[in-house]
Amino acid sequence: MGNDRWRNFNVSVKETDLWIAVSNTGEIHSVKSFSLNRILFYRNIIETHILEFPEFLSSLSPLVTPGGVHPLVREMYEASRLALTGPMSAVAGVVAEYICRDLLNEYGFPEVIVENGGDIFMKLTSPATISVYAGGSPLSEKIGLVVRPEQTPVSICCSSGTVGHSFSFGNADACMIASESGALADAYATAFCNKIKNSRMVRKVAEQALKIPNIISVVIIKDDKVGLGGKIEVSVKN
Repeated sequence: MGNDRWRNFNVSVKETDLWIAVSNTGEIHSVKSFSLNRILFYRNIIETHILEFPEFLSSLSPLVTPGGVHPLVREMYEASRLALTGPMSAVAGVVAEYICRDLLNEYGFPEVIVENGGDIFMKLTSPATISVYAGGSPLSEKIGLVVRPEQTPVSICCSSGTVGHSFSFGNADACMIASESGALADAYATAFCNKIKNSRMVRKVAEQALKIPNIISVVIIKDDKVGLGGKIEVSVKN
């Protein structure tokens, strides 16, 4: 990102820690302030819902969607239902998507990338390569997805059983899922990461993921094994 294409900044509130890159046009102060306000807005929606429905925060399996909820919360319930995970498995991806779309609508930027704890939503006008960080795996940052403008807006979310503090039932070093939906990409990344117990399972689980229509691409890494496929071009470094 160290080039004239982007202006980037960080903005965070509690667990929500965003890295945002926008087209290098105009001043950035109001964009950062706007982004912070949108984080507070969406966090308030989620936190208010949790006060009324505490199981939304703690459940590790799908829940029945209550009536009258905000669309962001409804998407989390729906992604949970499809991926067979808890609703909060979709939170980082859906927040990244909503804030990215807000920035696009508010400022008319040609390009925006919002990264939220390893979960990305982006709109591009030129290709960009998203590398896969996989902790101690020898394949870490050796494999990437080359996202083309016509494939955006798109979400690329990553879950890990060996990197970071997120709870996982699996042992994958990285499970990256691409989908048009931030909520779905995040929930499915969690779901398929949960399935990986050892490196022998990588190919089988990747094949299972690629059978799901909502999944555009997948990269799963465990130790020195990788399973991948889909519609987005893959780049490999030596």
